[in-house]
Amino acid sequence: MATQKIAMGINLRQNKIEGSSAYGKYYPEVDQQKTLSLRGFAQHMTDHGSLYGRAIVEGVLLQITECLPELVAQGVPVQLGSLGTFYPTAEVEKDKAVLNIAAMDGLNPNEIVKAIHIRFLPDSTKLDNLCGPKFKDACTLELRNIISTEKVMVNGKEKSVTTLKPIATAVAEWKAANGGDNNGGGDNGGGFDTGS
Repeated sequence: MATQKIAMGINLRQNKIEGSSAYGKYYPEVDQQKTLSLRGFAQHMTDHGSLYGRAIVEGVLLQITECLPELVAQGVPVQLGSLGTFYPTAEVEKDKAVLNIAAMDGLNPNEIVKAIHIRFLPDSTKLDNLCGPKFKDACTLELRNIISTEKVMVNGKEKSVTTLKPIATAVAEWKAANGGDNNGGGDNGGGFDTGS
């Protein structure tokens, strides 16, 4: 059975930090979709031909969500097959690094550790490489929107408002304003090379 590969959307955001060497340039951001619930993930797995029904798959996933943090909290990294490894790291309190061995006598680690983070390290073996450039090869990318976040006042309070403009619309507007020229122009970073 052939499955259709769903594209990952890529939005572009303009750097608006004046004085930055990147000012005016556009940088990619993943167009993140709504987070899939554990039940939704179990249903997805079932729909992919699992021998087990959604309830059993969901039960196993639920057990993972309970047991994995318990083991990581004991300092035990947990590898989930070719997906990767969940492991703990310690974050130090500001200005609380241990100065020398003498300072370790009677030290309570709670005084220097600000937080314990659960981290994830994707598998990087040759067979199942899920790291950076290799994982990109497993994705189908498509450009979607120019994304912009502006501060506005609403009922006397400052709020952040994010707007999306389809890239095709932005390119068409830019071409109309610039006589169809698409060379990226020298308009103080406002233009961009469409690659066409």
